[in-house]
Amino acid sequence: MDYDKLVDDTLDDLQEAGYKAKRTTITKVTRQTKIDRAIGALSTKFAKETNDPMYGKLVKFRDKFYKYRERIRAKYGPRVRSRALSGKGISDMLKDKQKSGAQTGKVKKKK
Repeated sequence: MDYDKLVDDTLDDLQEAGYKAKRTTITKVTRQTKIDRAIGALSTKFAKETNDPMYGKLVKFRDKFYKYRERIRAKYGPRVRSRALSGKGISDMLKDKQKSGAQTGKVKKKK
């Protein structure tokens, strides 16, 4: 039996069917990071259970954060995608903005 031909035929069939392999990523996390994540999650849960007003603000502004993030991505996403696909990098686009006199977002330090 010709295994190379069998593998090639199987791969061709999968490609024609539009099958995409799932990619997994392994992220190594230190013990301290796990502890920090647990503290954050548990403190938020405890604030919710005690009806802390800060938790209400957290939920309110988290919703606003996601809403504005989606609006920004809808506005600038196609522009960034076209530049990335044309071979121009994002860093080039940011350099062009800085040269044209646009604000860089840096805060000046007070003396």
